[in-house]
Amino acid sequence: MTTGEKDYSDYIEHMSGLNSVISVFAGFIFTSLTLLITLLPDLTSTMSQFTLFFLAALYDLTTFLVGWNSVNVVYFCRNVPPRTKQLSAFNWLLMLSFDLSGLAILLIFLLSGLIYLALASSVVWVLFIVAIFFFTWKPLTEYRKTRARMLACLGVLKRKRNISISPPTSQSKEPTAHMPNNF
Repeated sequence: MTTGEKDYSDYIEHMSGLNSVISVFAGFIFTSLTLLITLLPDLTSTMSQFTLFFLAALYDLTTFLVGWNSVNVVYFCRNVPPRTKQLSAFNWLLMLSFDLSGLAILLIFLLSGLIYLALASSVVWVLFIVAIFFFTWKPLTEYRKTRARMLACLGVLKRKRNISISPPTSQSKEPTAHMPNNF
């Protein structure tokens, strides 16, 4: 790592651990919701439907947070691979899976005959899809475009200034940049 750069590896590790906790929590919420659907004696009661709606909204929130946190960690990575068709397809499918995971709950509500609960939950689900687009997908694609331009400019600068990158020394784990004195 060069002297002017900050090391965010601890933060990235912390956020990755937090993402795992939120993912487990989302799985617990989904499991609780499906168990309640099968075990509640009267699904049409107001309290049952309020509880199911709350769990569905909480599930949508946790999956949103997992997606948002996954994208936010990318901003602190020093070495982001170039954007390829394979990575673009993976990112698109990943966002699609976050979006469509809420559809499973709506289908469970519809299969249980809870039409109005499915409609109310679908409104919340659509709001989270819009939030996923504006908070994760759009900033990520803009960042990847900007990052590609920055790396291309950095590559041109390295070629023009004869900057060489040396392998890591025994004391550091990161390669160091050796620049000419006139840089």
